Amino acid sequence: MVNKKSNKIKYVRRKKRNTASIEYGRKFYEKLKKKPLFKEILQNEKIFNYAKKKYNIKKQKIEEKEFNEIEPSSNKIFIESFHGNNFSGDPKYLALYIKKYYPEKTIYVSSRNSLVDIEIRNHDFIPIRFGTPQYIKKFRESKYLFVNGNTLDRLYKHNNQVLIQTWHGLPLKRMVSDLSDIQERNEQVSAFLPRMQKWDYLLSSSSINTMLFKSAFLTDNNKTLKVLEYGAPRNEYLLNSNNEEKKRVQNKYFFYSDENIKYILFCPTWRKDKRKNLLSINLKILLNYLPDNYEIIVKLHPNEAYLRGKYSSIDERIHCFYNEFVDIQELYLISDTMITDYSSTIFDYAHLNKPIILLQEDTQLYTDKVGFYFNIFKLGKFPLAHTNEQRLAQQLMYFKYSNYSKLTNRLLTKDSQNSSKNIIETIFK
Repeated sequence: MVNKKSNKIKYVRRKKRNTASIEYGRKFYEKLKKKPLFKEILQNEKIFNYAKKKYNIKKQKIEEKEFNEIEPSSNKIFIESFHGNNFSGDPKYLALYIKKYYPEKTIYVSSRNSLVDIEIRNHDFIPIRFGTPQYIKKFRESKYLFVNGNTLDRLYKHNNQVLIQTWHGLPLKRMVSDLSDIQERNEQVSAFLPRMQKWDYLLSSSSINTMLFKSAFLTDNNKTLKVLEYGAPRNEYLLNSNNEEKKRVQNKYFFYSDENIKYILFCPTWRKDKRKNLLSINLKILLNYLPDNYEIIVKLHPNEAYLRGKYSSIDERIHCFYNEFVDIQELYLISDTMITDYSSTIFDYAHLNKPIILLQEDTQLYTDKVGFYFNIFKLGKFPLAHTNEQRLAQQLMYFKYSNYSKLTNRLLTKDSQNSSKNIIETIFK
């Protein structure tokens, strides 16, 4: 006990000395800037950039040294979904499995704001504010790290930590090293490769899924990376759900349960150019052609969450929830039809064999800028959405079921009702 306390005191003292050293350097630079001769020298861009680079290298080395003294605990788990913008996806469902079967473990979940905190606390987990010193500390204290995107570059991984990259869907659109735009591709590869080196495991839903990840992420550059083709826990949730779960989800979002309501789920993917509107179809006119028991749920991409207010104010039968509260798997479960464009939501939703209607507004432009891995129309029946609201309403009313087994049997062969169990037992043991 005495030894532990002594080590902690030494660590705190070292940290103070290191911080004081780097602060001294910064303050000394600020003083020099005020002296006429040095001010002129320091205003030289090359000199400034050189000094800045040296400062950042020294700061990084000090931080790495401090974090290397924190030994990760196997009883601490760190979870991050979509950079802390909400709590959903594979990291969420793996966290729920760990909570149920490994109750001795403490689970920390990355969070951007108090709305995400609420969703995290609803599951009895501990929210940690994204990017703060506490966030970096809890990341480093946790042996097992589950994320579905890139981690911050300043998060230094300990040799004894295990990072599980779940990613956030089987890709329809080209990614990273497979992008059509050469400049964009080179920029993304340059930023991506160092981040990918942190990965110990990568989850996949099929051999084709693995092949796409290897091509896009250049995973051969990480010689120790193991790909686990055990399927996606988020889709395990869909495969295991029943009518009781559907009622629970409807109550969660609407505070009532009514089996007669028909929900149309609209899931647009995002564009790099900021848009004022997402849909050329007038949703209010569309509702006028639909029976009163039809309602629309608009699920915005996190990058376009700023449009929530615009959609929420159109009509009381149009719902656009705060992204911080939304788990899209739950929306899949209660919806009867989905309208989307180039989103990988197609693959997850296909497990339910509910109609998927594709809105193709700028296909050629999207192909030229990004590109696709698949001709989606060769994988199943995907009718194109009519831009005429009356005809679209007829599509939504009369297209009730579609069999997407051709798609799931080819691209999602490993999605199962036991994905979480297989993943966690492999990693923990």
